[in-house]
Order: sequence, then structure tokens, then C-alpha cells
Amino acid sequence: MLILNTFTILVQVVFIVFMSLLSMNILRYFTGSVKNMVAIAPAVFVNHGGGPMPLLGDKDSKGLTEFLRDEVKKHVNLKELKAIILVTAHWEEDKVTISSAKHHDLYFDYYGFPPETYKYRYDAPGDPELAQRIHTELTKAGIDSKLDPKRGWDHGVFVPMMLINPSADIPIVQISVLTNQNPEQHYNIGKTLSRFRKEGIAIIGSGMSYHNMREFRNSRNSGRVVNKDFDAFLNEACTSSDEKRKELLSVWDKQPGALESHPPRAAEHLMPLIVIAGAGGDEPGERIFNWDLTGSFRLSGFIWRNLS
Repeated sequence: MLILNTFTILVQVVFIVFMSLLSMNILRYFTGSVKNMVAIAPAVFVNHGGGPMPLLGDKDSKGLTEFLRDEVKKHVNLKELKAIILVTAHWEEDKVTISSAKHHDLYFDYYGFPPETYKYRYDAPGDPELAQRIHTELTKAGIDSKLDPKRGWDHGVFVPMMLINPSADIPIVQISVLTNQNPEQHYNIGKTLSRFRKEGIAIIGSGMSYHNMREFRNSRNSGRVVNKDFDAFLNEACTSSDEKRKELLSVWDKQPGALESHPPRAAEHLMPLIVIAGAGGDEPGERIFNWDLTGSFRLSGFIWRNLS
């Protein structure tokens, strides 16, 4: 009887130990799975302003500076991002061109500003492996592209990013727009890039929803918003689901006020928005920025949070 009782106790102990180990392994498995889950990163369009003005405390850029510095992080969890693909209006090429070095110096592509604006640093790393993968995916989609390890990051990259993420600890791959300014091609570029969002890689478009240099000079503080109709069109398009969004943006230049907002052959600042809209997925986007520069030029920013 003593032997039987001892054996029974041993069996119970072994069972308890076994169940404890099993529970620990199950718990470890599920908590590990949670840790390994990657949140879908957003696609975001931001306005980068005039040259380095948002970085200089310019009073006319105050609303834009505050949005980039304080508001973007409320919509984008920077801590979750693995990298950023940044499409800039200030790089136009005949084929999609992708920055592909481990580090890129800054390219100060503006003129006539204070000396300190040519000494800025933004030392976020590049990501050659991601650049190669983007090149591969674009090629698979029939979109001509090339890698460029030499060109610096222009102010379409470093001006907004110095405000959005001053710690410069998220890798960035800069991407050009196309000189042909074809809206359907730009939308399809975004469609191809959208798959990277599933890996926690955000896609940011940096341009301006309104960009007419002549009117910037002549209609400041005019007491009226010169692009009200076109801004309303952009909001309708970007807050529509994928099929309608593509249809509307493909004929953006036929809309009221379109060519006054982005003159013929000078729509490079709109192209990043069309890329981001293409990367948005099936669901409607959300307007997260709507502000009037000098009370005359309405600027809008958009985000696509989900991907389906």
C-alpha cells in the first residue's frame, strides 16, 4: 500500500510538472506570436511647405509646422514602423528611381535661404535591401524602375521628416515621381507599393495639394481661398473607395480649378498624393489636415490606415 501511494504521488507530481511546462510553452507560443505580429502601416500624404520655411518658425507656415511636428505622430505610431518609403515631389525621373545606399547626404534643392538652412542634418539610415525589393516588385508589376545609391535626400524628404521624426531612427527609402505626370501610372505605382504596408513599412507622399508658384506670389492674403473647388474635389476623391478614387484621380486635370491649382506640366507636387491614394487599399481615406496658407491656399493631407 505504501508503494502504491508513493507511486500515485509521483504520478501526480509528474503530471503537475508536465502540465506546468505545457502551459508555459503554450503561453510562450502565443505571446511570441503576438510579439511577432506586425501592424499594418499607414499610407499618408503630407504637404511639405515652401523650401525650409516650416523649419524656420515662419509665421505663415505655423499651421503646417504644427501639423508635421505635433499631429502626424497622433495618426502614425512611429515606434511600430520598420521603415518608411517616401515619395517626393522634388525628384522627377523618366522611370521610377529608388534611393539605395546605406546612407544618403542631404540635397539642398532650394535657393536664397539663410546659411543655417544649408547645414541641416538628417542622419536616418537608408535600406539597400528594401530598395532592391521595391525595385523587384515594381519590375514584376511591369513598372520600369532603377536604383540610385548617389542622389541625396531632397527637402521633400528631410524638411517634413525633421519635424515628424527628429530622432532619425527609422530607415528611409526615397522614391521619385515620373516626369510624365501620368495619374494612372502613379496610382499603379502606389498599388504595387501597398504590399509593403503589411510589413510595417509606412508609405509617405510628400508634396503639396495646391502648388501654383505664380499665385503663391500674387494672391497671398487675398481674403479668399483660390482653390476651394479643387480642394473639395481632392477630398471627395481621397475619401472614396478604391475604384471610384482611381477613376476620379485619373481625370484630376478636368476638374474645376485643377489647372489653376497645378498648372499644365507642373503637377509634380500632386503626384505623390496620387501614389499614396493608390497605396491606400480598398477603403476610403481620411482627411487629417485642412488648413489655409496665408488664408488663400487650402492644403489638405490624407491617411489610409487599413489595407484590404
